[in-house]
This record gives sequence, C-alpha cells and structure tokens, in this order.
Amino acid sequence: MVHGRKPRLAEDPERPAILTETNDLMDKYDARLRKFDHLHQAQQQAVERQVAAAHRVEDQYRQLGDGQRFNANEWVMIRNMKKTKLAPDFYGPVRVVKQMPFYTYKLALLNGDEIPELFHNERLQRCKIGELVPQREWAK
Repeated sequence: MVHGRKPRLAEDPERPAILTETNDLMDKYDARLRKFDHLHQAQQQAVERQVAAAHRVEDQYRQLGDGQRFNANEWVMIRNMKKTKLAPDFYGPVRVVKQMPFYTYKLALLNGDEIPELFHNERLQRCKIGELVPQREWAK
C-alpha cells in the first residue's frame, strides 16, 4: 500500500477509474479557470468604466473653464458655497457689471451697489427673467 491506496499496474482493469478521476479534476480546474476569466473580464470592464468616468470629469472641467460667459447687464444668481441648514442654494438676482480676468465678474446688487468681491463663473448661473427688472432678492 502506498499512501493508503493499493498500487495500480498498467494491465489493471481499474485504470479507467484513474482517468475518470483525472477528468473530474480537469473539469474542476477548467471551471475555476472560467470563473477567474469571468472575474478578469469584470475587472477589465470596471477599469474601462473608471477611465471613461475620468474622461467625462475632465471634459466637464474643461467646459467650466471655457463654459458660460456673461455679458454686462445680464442677470445672474450666485451659488451659496457655505451651505447651512435651510439656507438657499442660490442668492440673487444680481447684475453683471464687468467681466474681469480669469473668468471672474464684478457684480451689482438690485439697488445698484457693487459687490466688492469678484465671482468666478463656476458660482454663477444665468437668470432668465426676460425684460422685467427684479424689485427684490430671490432665494432658490
């Protein structure tokens, strides 16, 4: 006896049993390989989706820099960057007084007073009010 089994000879009729055991092992091995192939394909698809998402974000970032430009006397809303509980998302409308360098704008309140800070175009959103001149500030 070797390792708890009787030795088999080449002439033994039990030889096909060895082949079936080997075939079973090979089938299990092939099943594992297929599973790993499936996992590898899923990983490749995930990487492709991440790369596509990165390209989309990069394109959106480029569009922000070159994105919307505002002309003088246009009405815009200012995005609230310091959000607190129950605070509005936007303030305004305010009027664009002048376009400054680096996509920034000088703005004026409804009563005509200029706001001392400059605002980047990422914080501004075009306000469609038509021909009407707003009388009081909105909160969106």
